[in-house]
Amino acid sequence: MALPTPYAPNTTHTVPARSSVAVPLSPSQKLTVTNTHGSQVIDFWAFQVPSSDTKELITYLSMSHTRASLLSLSPVAPCTLTTNQRTPVLKFTSDSSGCIHDTLIPACDIHRYHQLGVPSDQYHANCSDNLRTALSRDAPGYTLPPPFNTPTSTVPEPLNLFMNIPVSPPPKPLHESNRSAGGELSFKPTVCDKGGQVSFEALVSCIVVMSCCPQDLVPEVNGGVIHDCHFIVEG
Repeated sequence: MALPTPYAPNTTHTVPARSSVAVPLSPSQKLTVTNTHGSQVIDFWAFQVPSSDTKELITYLSMSHTRASLLSLSPVAPCTLTTNQRTPVLKFTSDSSGCIHDTLIPACDIHRYHQLGVPSDQYHANCSDNLRTALSRDAPGYTLPPPFNTPTSTVPEPLNLFMNIPVSPPPKPLHESNRSAGGELSFKPTVCDKGGQVSFEALVSCIVVMSCCPQDLVPEVNGGVIHDCHFIVEG
């Protein structure tokens, strides 16, 4: 049975700048995400819909389990994305964006912006809150499991679509058997052109959440300007 959704299939919809959407998908439905302006990073999650009466989303796309499954730091289409239960949730079917995405950086949260200089008594939009907001608005009744279910807690690590985080080996390897150990991470601009797209196929009933990342204090992310993006569900 198809899940109720506010986003009609075969119609282009907008993820507003600094905001988010939660998009239910049924098995075999296809989701295509367009980086309309080219420079926008999108935090991306997927939660498997429970088969029981509970609406607690205990099975979700996991970056660590996907890395272990793919033996890769980032997914390259075509490949299968994996949950925290080591089960397939989405097939990453195609990519015209330059194929650079990140699985290492956590979703931004209010703590990150306070760390970057936002006064402690001021709010800054963030992807962690955007995740919670999108679920409550677009998939009412479904909830995050502990420890993700409180307003100040962390959230599952997202697939950061279009985010460019190079891993640079140290000048002198710590050991010849692992030349990347101790490597450095850095923030770089996206390599995506305007209109670059990624597509996914749902392998189970799931809820995908996308947040147009509001990060405007690290200029390499989003080019310092936050944009909207677009998506379409087919099937």
